[in-house]
Amino acid sequence: MLIALVGVVLAFSQGTRRYGWGRLFAFFVISYVVSSIWENLSVMTGFPFGNYYYTIMPQLFYVPVVIGVAYFGIGFVSWMTANAILDRADERLNLRTRAGRVNVVALPVLAGAVMTMFDVGIDSISSTVRHSWVWEDGGGVFGVPFTNYLGWWFVTWTFFQIFALILARRQTSGTEETTDLPQISHLQPVLVYMMFGITSVSAFLGFTEGETVVDLTGMAWSTPAIFETLMIFNIFSIIPVSLFAIAKIARGDLSRI
Repeated sequence: MLIALVGVVLAFSQGTRRYGWGRLFAFFVISYVVSSIWENLSVMTGFPFGNYYYTIMPQLFYVPVVIGVAYFGIGFVSWMTANAILDRADERLNLRTRAGRVNVVALPVLAGAVMTMFDVGIDSISSTVRHSWVWEDGGGVFGVPFTNYLGWWFVTWTFFQIFALILARRQTSGTEETTDLPQISHLQPVLVYMMFGITSVSAFLGFTEGETVVDLTGMAWSTPAIFETLMIFNIFSIIPVSLFAIAKIARGDLSRI
């Protein structure tokens, strides 16, 4: 959550320069409202994530208020990381061109996948170990069902896609307002995203208790194994993705549009 808060601060400090206050506010509203709708729907019906409930307070209906803020902060750094990998695709979303039509789909899909990588690494610790939310039917990923991760990709893609279409509409109509940023500004959100992976290493190294936790189905899970799996997953997902984006920035790929 601390890193997510850094993402929120970065979104307001950098996103306002990149997109302007209006479109950044639109991104905040879209990510908060869309994620809240899907989260509440899932708590009530089990779709799209699965059956679970939150223990964190205060809540907006069935979902903690802070969750929507986390979606916004993590969403911004995930969006900008995917944007770096795709060579500033957010500037080339003109629907009159083939590249623009590809980018308007590819960028949200990749950003959603990048953001879901974060959740794959952290969900079992937050739920099975810390009980910030509780899965009622358990699941094979240390008490978390696979539907959670499919749901995450779907939900994050949803609000990323809406934002991409907003940018595309303005670019297609010729009212482009996206402001170029120095290379270092493209690097900052990638480094924040990379911290999600690095902190999992320190969490594993600092965890010494050899205990087990039990989910609501009665399945016992090894807590050290959960932390170790989180670290391994992040080492081979979040960190390589971040290094790839950093390499593209360092090579100057983002300056040749």
